[in-house]
Amino acid sequence: MRSRAGLTALMLAACAWAVAVAAAVQEPAHVHHAPAQARMLTSPLELTEADVSAGAEAFKSRCASCHGADGKGPLLWQNGRPKPSDLTESRMREHVDGEIYWVITNGITESGMPASASQFSERTRWQLVAYVRTLAGIKLALSTPGAGGSYVWDLPPGFPRPKVPADNPMSAEKVELGRHLFYDTRLSVDNTFSCASCHKQDRAFADEKARGVGVTGEVHPRGSMSLGNIAYSPVLTWANPTQRKLETQALVPMFGDEPVELGLSGKEKEMLSKLAADPRYLELFAKAFPGEAQPITLANVTKGIASFERVLLSGRSPYDRYRTGEDLIAISDSAKRGEALFFSEKTECFHCHGGFNFTETADYIGKGFLEIEFHNTGLYNVDGNGAYPAPNTGVMAVSEDEEDMGRFKAPSLRNIAETAPYMHDGSIATLEEVIAHYEAGGRTITGGPNAGDGSKSPLKSSFVKGFTLTPQERKDLVAFLKNLTDEEFLTDPRFGNPWKK
Repeated sequence: MRSRAGLTALMLAACAWAVAVAAAVQEPAHVHHAPAQARMLTSPLELTEADVSAGAEAFKSRCASCHGADGKGPLLWQNGRPKPSDLTESRMREHVDGEIYWVITNGITESGMPASASQFSERTRWQLVAYVRTLAGIKLALSTPGAGGSYVWDLPPGFPRPKVPADNPMSAEKVELGRHLFYDTRLSVDNTFSCASCHKQDRAFADEKARGVGVTGEVHPRGSMSLGNIAYSPVLTWANPTQRKLETQALVPMFGDEPVELGLSGKEKEMLSKLAADPRYLELFAKAFPGEAQPITLANVTKGIASFERVLLSGRSPYDRYRTGEDLIAISDSAKRGEALFFSEKTECFHCHGGFNFTETADYIGKGFLEIEFHNTGLYNVDGNGAYPAPNTGVMAVSEDEEDMGRFKAPSLRNIAETAPYMHDGSIATLEEVIAHYEAGGRTITGGPNAGDGSKSPLKSSFVKGFTLTPQERKDLVAFLKNLTDEEFLTDPRFGNPWKK
């Protein structure tokens, strides 16, 4: 296994390579910004107060002479170069940790900011990132030394450690219980459906349907989302900003009736009785929740399922092997050109699908600033004012704010080739059609009840502006996206059905 420091160095080298490629195939990179690939870098630290203090000392020794002791920059600056940035400005919040780390490491030649790679260790540079965050007014979520727990995560290279709620610490026994529950059809009203019925491993824990179908045959308004890397998602489901915790979200498919999924409304006792009648569960629950006299409870059912879902980590695709330097020929030249397009200002893909998990909506231990984003992509415009067809009105269905019409979470693009059809309602069939949608800056529907020109929606995200690709560039972009498929994740027996004989 490579060290986190070695992986970070390799990823920084990959970022530098990407800048060179970007300059060769499109508009020049902006010299005052880190390359978009830097957004994939994550801190290896479980930030503590000591880390922030160490970052402050590093800032004082190397940065304060230009940026000022308070980070606001010098009152006078007459050395012929651009004035150093005011690190307390609110715009600093727009930069993610990886971008700040890249700038600290590599410097900015045009402004005279020196590189610190040879001056500070990787740890110190990440500590410096944390302190710079505080200058912009960000309150960091800090860890208490020794409070990380004993669970050993099998993290993909370069991945941070997921956050875990204090009332449901991780354990191998709890994960194994959750795996059994996830695949158990006894968690449905007629013993025919399980969580895995809509979240299939070989489909990256999504399914092949445009919209979900529950135990009663009712077709749901939205499709099943992939559960890969769900441990890093600070907000769950397509468009509910209040759904934040896997333990409580699990109650929705079990007991919800709009729509009906597992159909257990009013059947909690019967479901628990079925589990208690199985000797295997008597053992699994006892091991997962030692010391509890009656461990087979609804709360423990959802804790087990959530624990299993948190270990569904995917980050060993061909592109990951390439970007970490493990295998520099893991992807084709076409996919490399597609990478440059993906991370370019031409296509704007990375603005919504950036970071190590290819979505900006992510959280983890050591993260300096939490982004929770929902976007209107111009998929519909049924009234000329940006309306989406009911009941899929996006965040507006929860907030009742008209500005939230059509805003949905940008899902991770990891394993995206395995999760067709696409969009919240499965209304786009292929990756090629998805790219065509964004090329047009929104979808035009010429007839029927949903007719309208999404490219003219006044509620559309500013990132969905449209662009033009050549036929080869479209193939390159698809090639890149297909190289985000983690075959090991799709077949890993640790995530498979334990009830199969």
